[in-house]
Amino acid sequence: MTIDTNVNNTTDAIAAQAEKRLFEAKSNDSEQGLLQAENGAVTVPFGAKYGGRAARAKLREHAILSTTKIGGSIAAIYWMFAYGSGWVEWSAFLVGYFLSMVGCIVGYHRYFSHRTFETSKPMGIFIAILTQSAAQGSALHWAANHRRHHAMTDKVGDAHSPHFDGYGKPLKGFMKFHHSHVGWLFDRTTTDLSIYGKGLVDDEIVMFAHRTRWFWYFVSAIVFPALWALAFAGPEAIIGTILIAGFLRIFAVLTVLQSVNSVCHMFGSQRFHDHGTAKNNLLINILTMGDGWHNNHHQHPRSATSGLTWWEFDPCAGIIRLWEKMGLVWNVKWAPRYTKDENGEWVPEKPKAAAKQAA
Repeated sequence: MTIDTNVNNTTDAIAAQAEKRLFEAKSNDSEQGLLQAENGAVTVPFGAKYGGRAARAKLREHAILSTTKIGGSIAAIYWMFAYGSGWVEWSAFLVGYFLSMVGCIVGYHRYFSHRTFETSKPMGIFIAILTQSAAQGSALHWAANHRRHHAMTDKVGDAHSPHFDGYGKPLKGFMKFHHSHVGWLFDRTTTDLSIYGKGLVDDEIVMFAHRTRWFWYFVSAIVFPALWALAFAGPEAIIGTILIAGFLRIFAVLTVLQSVNSVCHMFGSQRFHDHGTAKNNLLINILTMGDGWHNNHHQHPRSATSGLTWWEFDPCAGIIRLWEKMGLVWNVKWAPRYTKDENGEWVPEKPKAAAKQAA
């Protein structure tokens, strides 16, 4: 599929005029200008909003998250050189990384965003806590942004497109990577919850995660590593463990997950060619424990697994399968396995019963 990089991707004259006002508002970089533009552009890009209270809250939240994560990570690197580190700090890092990544992939992505399975309220709360332990912002907004990404993949309106910024301006060179990786977090656009928040804003577990997210960030970054240090070393290991297994680990999880938005839309292979630039990337898949098969995911977004062949490993899907066998989750949606036909095309495998009947 060829990506249309022409920002005027609509023939609707009213939409084009509204889009022009958005460019003018961005150039003015004023709150009032953005609000005026929003009034005439509620559907350009579709499902995006500009300025206002929601944008200020978004900028404030990501400023706090970025400052603490980056500051804590710099302090962690200094601590390692100045005081060293050992198995206590790094074992806590690995355990925390595993739990946070499960929270991101299973929680933020496959449960809240795509509803790939159903579960009980207690299990949903457990998943919500794991989700917010990754400290990537509100589960409510994360899921809504991701739904907009799928609806508008690589087009004007994609929350983190490598082709257009949040205002529809085409991107070139390094800015393509920068915007899709982190720049989109700091523009003045937000996702319209009346469109992409259906089933989220009225879900008490999603709203529980949204309201308590700062508490779980504190637990994840400080309480968990401090308790780990006390249990396996002593008070003298608390600061180093908080810095390394708290802030540095959370920053590492964020960097890896944002790479799905950037790296997996720029580097890798494509099995399916109807989903823009979404690609499968082995390295990102290893680091995310299953979310690097991004091209596969765009083909089957509501599947609990992104691995579509026997060799495309997906550890997070394995966790969901285990929970399914334990009766903790149900009505799980699984994509079919794929194989190549006689023409070398990737096609879904026939169910064994159907294959025997055909034979």
